[in-house]
Amino acid sequence: MRVAIDVTPMVGGPGGVRTGIGQTVAALMDALPPLAAQAGIELLPYALSVRARGAQTQLPPDTRFVPIPARILLPAWARTGRPRIDRWLGRPDVIHATNYLTPPARRAVVWTHDVAFLRDASLGSADVRLYGETMRRAARRGALFVTGASVIADDIRSVLGADMRNGADVAVVPLALPPLPQPTVTRVGPENPYVLALGTCEPRKNLPRLVQAFGRIADQQPDLHLVLAGPEGPDRANVTAAIATLDPKTQDRIHIPGAVTDAERAALLRDAEVLAYPSLAEGFGLPMLEAMASHTPVVAGDAGSIPEVAGDAAVLVDPYDVDAIAAALLRVVDDVELRAELVARGDIRASVFTVDAMARGLIGCYQRAMS
Repeated sequence: MRVAIDVTPMVGGPGGVRTGIGQTVAALMDALPPLAAQAGIELLPYALSVRARGAQTQLPPDTRFVPIPARILLPAWARTGRPRIDRWLGRPDVIHATNYLTPPARRAVVWTHDVAFLRDASLGSADVRLYGETMRRAARRGALFVTGASVIADDIRSVLGADMRNGADVAVVPLALPPLPQPTVTRVGPENPYVLALGTCEPRKNLPRLVQAFGRIADQQPDLHLVLAGPEGPDRANVTAAIATLDPKTQDRIHIPGAVTDAERAALLRDAEVLAYPSLAEGFGLPMLEAMASHTPVVAGDAGSIPEVAGDAAVLVDPYDVDAIAAALLRVVDDVELRAELVARGDIRASVFTVDAMARGLIGCYQRAMS
């Protein structure tokens, strides 16, 4: 069996900084080849990004490059389901789309991290909504959708159900916690204790409410700071507006470093008092597991897959309730016994999500798609 797998997410964004999906694909490509070989599967990594040609050192050495830019392929696939790209991929039996963008294929495994943007258009950009159209076409061709949590599997069936009449199905393969790099020796965040948020500045991350919650506990925790780390995104204006409503002295305690390297990310996680992850929708939530592996307590929204992934190792709150977010942050910062309990549970929880288990689960999906 020949499986073409999209490694484009490994390229990362500006400066080569990878998103959670990029880190997951990179970890997968370390573990998958020997397991695939044992199963009689030949892997054919491919990339759809023109930028990928300039970042070949970040990709597997045998990566195939599709000569048509993704910015052209995406609308074409969304509107017409053409062109096919099999000839550039080595005529695979199965195509594994790792980040929604699904080429026209007779057999496809579509890694679908969440479908919140199909329910609520405000949670995604215009390009992301086009991904939804390629997914609907894949469903009508009988694709196997793979996601990391059962709640998202149910969501996929609900949203794409009308398109899944030709044998399309959904499988659950939990994502893995990619290996964290050694954190930089020096402290990356402020010298003061801080609450950390990690992720692209987009509406579903709920950062404006987090800023408001921080403002409500600022007087009770005069040394506490807030760090909002992650790539720029479409919710920046709302975050800026939320910060502007705070007392100027509180505003000075909010830090926005932008996108960070893997080593900087590890250092931020290591030194944070708590990771705040009050997302309105989340397909999995790798930053929570990264925090747990870094011995940092987690406060998270009880939305999407978060409760399923976090288990009993995080304090969960209604992400729409600013007072609830504030109270949970204050409790975790203040309560030494609670912090120790969350750290102990987090160690156990993070150890469950291994790269080997994820790779073996995906091999089973390739075999299922082929059959």
